[in-house]
Amino acid sequence: MPAYTHLFFDLDHTLWDFERNSNETLTDLYEAYCLYERGGFSVSDFLFAFREVNRQLWELYNRNQIDQQTLREQRFIRIWKYLGASGMPPSQLGADYLAICPTKPHLLPHARETLDYLAGRYRLHIITNGFDDVQQTKIRSANIAHYFEALITSQNSGYKKPHPAIFDYALAQTGAAPHNSVMIGDNLETDISGARALGLDAIFYNPERIAHQSEATIEIYCLSELQQIL
Repeated sequence: MPAYTHLFFDLDHTLWDFERNSNETLTDLYEAYCLYERGGFSVSDFLFAFREVNRQLWELYNRNQIDQQTLREQRFIRIWKYLGASGMPPSQLGADYLAICPTKPHLLPHARETLDYLAGRYRLHIITNGFDDVQQTKIRSANIAHYFEALITSQNSGYKKPHPAIFDYALAQTGAAPHNSVMIGDNLETDISGARALGLDAIFYNPERIAHQSEATIEIYCLSELQQIL
């Protein structure tokens, strides 16, 4: 293994448990707005529709085909259409989701203990395509802000993963270099291919054990494995 000095983590789906935090928020909103009465769909239907529509919108955002405002404005309108619900979703639903979800504290299994182990050995940073205000709230709510020296976002860098410029920006901001840095993330396109394009090693976090043919330097299935390989 190279002598790494800097570890760059993705946030959502890598450290912060997006699915659990999002599902809790959506369930709360489903009940608060009595969405069954308004839309006639179950909470499980609502969660599934959100997951599918949100994934599609983020793929468009990461490819520069929509902007932040469009993503936020269209998310629940498209979910409503996906569900075949009549009318329009409650006007405050999107704003309430954005206000509540980032305050949820849940991390993925073994994230905290792994960060405890790594923090005294490496300089830790985050590179995320998420938005500044939302991502800062997430790391504060999950009580992990103290682990990280730098929070690099698509907003403050001006580029989105997998564009090499966001990784170049992250290296410049932290004083790191490709030879002593590694990217750790769950997305083969944005995290792994993006890092490799700039010459960084990349650790693919693959808890679902999806089949792939990526150029990841290392593949792990649980975050605790980082304690053995780093």
